[in-house]
Amino acid sequence: MAKHIAWEESFKVGHPMIDSQHKRLFEIAEELYELIIAPQEKRDADTTLVLQDCAKYVNFHFGCEEKIMRDSKYEDVEAHLSQHKAFTTFVASLMSDSSRGEKVDLEKLYEFLSDWLVKHICSEDKKLASFVSATPQ
Repeated sequence: MAKHIAWEESFKVGHPMIDSQHKRLFEIAEELYELIIAPQEKRDADTTLVLQDCAKYVNFHFGCEEKIMRDSKYEDVEAHLSQHKAFTTFVASLMSDSSRGEKVDLEKLYEFLSDWLVKHICSEDKKLASFVSATPQ
């Protein structure tokens, strides 16, 4: 069973909009975790909905972050964008599998999502927020 994670104050990056969006991503991860422990018929019925919600919200969040990067002339934008692209590619491949009727390994998705969120927030997003707060407006 995947290790359960939840939002912690230590994940705050210091940018109110980014922090609130990260909290929403953890809520989506929680929905995914709930599916893992749910009866099979609920998993079958709700997996596509959770995947769609995840993909939609991640695209929204990444768009917001990427605008912040462009507006602030963030120096490490290419590396950050490549991580966003890797994430969206992974989720898109799972959505494609699901739409073809293939079973999605929810535990694998949850482990990927939770691990990626924690590592990305604690490194890349904290660097971005620090850069933005140090950049004169």
